[in-house]
Amino acid sequence: MGQTESHKSAPKSGAGTVNPNLPPLRFHNVHGDNVRLYKNGFVARRVDSFCKGVAFSSRPVAINEKVYIKFLEISDNWSGVLRFGFTSEDPSNVKRVPKYACPDLTSKSGFWAKALGERHVVLDSVLFFYVDSGGDVHYGIDGQSKGVFMQGIDTRSPLWVLLDIYGNSTIIEFLDCRPQLNNRTTAVRSDDLEITSHLSAVTMSSPAPLALRNQTENNLEPLGLVRKGRHVMISTKDGVPCVGTRLSTAFFQGYTFTKRPLQIGEKYLVQITKTSQLYVGSLSFGVTCCDPNSIGIGELPDDPNQLVDRREYWVMSRNVAEDTQPGDVLIFSINNNGEVLCSKNGNPDIVLMCVDHAQMLWGVFDIYGTTTQIVVSKITSPPTNSNGCTPNVIVQTSPQPSTSYETVSAASPTMCYTPQQPMVRSNILEVNTDANGGTVLIVNLPAAQSNQMCHPSPALSQGSSIQQQMSARPPSVTIQQIQPRVAPVQQPHLPEQSPSGEGECSICFERAVDCALYTCGHLCMCYECAKKQWVRLGRCPICRAVIKDVIKIYK
Repeated sequence: MGQTESHKSAPKSGAGTVNPNLPPLRFHNVHGDNVRLYKNGFVARRVDSFCKGVAFSSRPVAINEKVYIKFLEISDNWSGVLRFGFTSEDPSNVKRVPKYACPDLTSKSGFWAKALGERHVVLDSVLFFYVDSGGDVHYGIDGQSKGVFMQGIDTRSPLWVLLDIYGNSTIIEFLDCRPQLNNRTTAVRSDDLEITSHLSAVTMSSPAPLALRNQTENNLEPLGLVRKGRHVMISTKDGVPCVGTRLSTAFFQGYTFTKRPLQIGEKYLVQITKTSQLYVGSLSFGVTCCDPNSIGIGELPDDPNQLVDRREYWVMSRNVAEDTQPGDVLIFSINNNGEVLCSKNGNPDIVLMCVDHAQMLWGVFDIYGTTTQIVVSKITSPPTNSNGCTPNVIVQTSPQPSTSYETVSAASPTMCYTPQQPMVRSNILEVNTDANGGTVLIVNLPAAQSNQMCHPSPALSQGSSIQQQMSARPPSVTIQQIQPRVAPVQQPHLPEQSPSGEGECSICFERAVDCALYTCGHLCMCYECAKKQWVRLGRCPICRAVIKDVIKIYK
């Protein structure tokens, strides 16, 4: 999302319990006939054909030690991609390496491996995985956890990494992502520098200005939080449980909810008090109609993207706190148009998403990745004068950050704030069902660029100029409501004629349409066929747009 570089970032470390003095993972000298090793054993390449690419790690891995694999080259000549897992058999004792890991090795005792989904493998993406003490293998892509990959690994014996460089995955690399201690000096390779240089794809911002902190600290009221993630703890400040802290041994399951529903027009300040550079990704924020009292601790999925599969109303925005550091401040609010606004360190508001503000909505924070501790407060309204304006506030008429300021009236020291046009964050999709049974699809598109800026005329009164600007709605928010059909219409049998989600699946012609394709938004298949279409072809059968996700719709 919004990534412009050709490289994707990798987390900087393994699990928190890993001994950093362990040597880096390399490929074992025992491997398949078509495997060639490079860069002192860090890179493995499969040559000729699509098989005989079985490889092993040079040493056993520890429990909870994360293994990082970067895909350096992807082919489109074959089908299938990397198989990965573990083995309790010392590779040195393997007399003959077979053509395939699955099923040639997995059919034997002491070998466990499965195929990675093709949709996860793109050029320069990074796969990580590890086995816990219970024998569950967890995995993720580019710093985002995907859950449990397989189970039943026997952890009583040493375990080596088992890989099969299969199909379209042709060159892979072991990344050395161990934490670097102050007393440890290691030669840094040029490609390691390239990886760490791409840990962020957004512009760095400075910590919250002193003026902003001074302006808000006297108007803050701690906002109560409720713990719902397995790896988060809630502590009190001024007698209110408003501090959320994620455990240092995990990067996910940091769900916290606001104790009470959010109010339209209220502003909520989130201060980032602790961060960690061991992981990638950052704080997520969203809203839901689900009462947190009805959810048990650890009940929500590890991957926040799977929240949309629940029956309640959920809208989440990922990585809202990218490149933050302790002391940074985020301010969230919901306006009368249902737009969720976010401001970072006093910068202009951006529109994170549009929500159904007619419902009772609780705030949801997922303390994820680099964000490890937050303090949440409500900003109380400052005192106003008889004109309804905040004293000693300067008007900034430019829609972009600027050093040019104008006052509304030179005759009075009291000046009114002119709200800026918020920017709209793209790639947010929401699917919901309205009261009449229709399906509502809301997509935020990138903001349209315009060279025209409207300034209030000096001849207009303060009230009229402010009212005109407050009524403006960002033109980049597109809301499409698809109503259920009242009566059948005689139309040719074309897939384009049944996007309402009530016709038959255009693939199997048996089940009803019950899902939406992201990002094109077409409703033309049942959930089962859509998932198969996503894996096999990866494109919408109507518009041929790339499918990035399949979203289940409940009616």
